[in-house]
Amino acid sequence: MKKLVFILSVLILVASCKSGVRYSGAHGEKTQKDAEAEFLSSLSESDEDAVLNMAEDFMKKLQDGQVEEAVDMIYVLHNNVVYKKSAEYTDQLVNRFGRMFPVVTYERRYYSFSTEGNNDISYSYTFGPERNGQAPTMRLMFNPVFVDGQWYLTFKDGSQSSKDLPIEKQINEMAPAPQSIRLNKKPV
Repeated sequence: MKKLVFILSVLILVASCKSGVRYSGAHGEKTQKDAEAEFLSSLSESDEDAVLNMAEDFMKKLQDGQVEEAVDMIYVLHNNVVYKKSAEYTDQLVNRFGRMFPVVTYERRYYSFSTEGNNDISYSYTFGPERNGQAPTMRLMFNPVFVDGQWYLTFKDGSQSSKDLPIEKQINEMAPAPQSIRLNKKPV
């Protein structure tokens, strides 16, 4: 009986070690770290410039009151697919930036590239007059997405990782690599 318990314990230990090794990418599985390294090595200075200019153009249009033109630049990323916005979401964004929280002044806080579907461009902006030496401020986080050689400007949502999060809340570098991003294309 003791032999059986010992053999069973060893088998469980070996099985648990194997599953941990597989998670780390040791069996040829691509990890988050691999995906980041691959993506970052593929980026050029012109990619960085294009993305930063796109975000800056968006913020400038909002500041200048060209809300509809700015909102037209935004796409939606959902389940690794980039979509055009719905009319309802477009109206929500126009209301948000045109009426509720208009951009008075803005400043880019930071940017960071990670993978084709998870990048950060962070801005803070004021949306009202100063009172008692302090203007109301809000943060805006873009998630520029790279698909088929083109950048698309999307917003971060609460489910997406960011380099701005505490390290324990970011995607573990040994996690499986993210799925490829694709465009929502209707069949011809």
